[in-house]
Amino acid sequence: MDDGLGVLVAVVVIVISGVLLMVVAMNNRRRLIEAAHRERVAMIERGLVPAPERDPGGFEAGTGLSAPPPNAKAERYRTAGVVFIGLGLGLMALLTFAAGVPDIGIGVGGSWAVVGGALLLNYFLLTR
Repeated sequence: MDDGLGVLVAVVVIVISGVLLMVVAMNNRRRLIEAAHRERVAMIERGLVPAPERDPGGFEAGTGLSAPPPNAKAERYRTAGVVFIGLGLGLMALLTFAAGVPDIGIGVGGSWAVVGGALLLNYFLLTR
């Protein structure tokens, strides 16, 4: 019974110390982020531009040098287009070589590949 109690106490101490360590680490990280934010606000109040090395994304967004964010709808069309083209070429190869019917393989697989090409065209039109 004493061995079980010793193991239980050790496990409880380890768990409590792990939780305490996480709380201390989170508090330390919060203080560092807060200090960096105060430093950045103080620089802006004095009319200085913060160094781009500290926050390159924020610097580019603030100066207008960054590219516009990608269009999510266009990205979906591109992904779907690539998938459909791959599916069409796979069907074409499967029906042509495995089934031995090249006419049907080219027709069915080619039609899926054409749908994929149309989706890719839609992607290019949306990104302009």
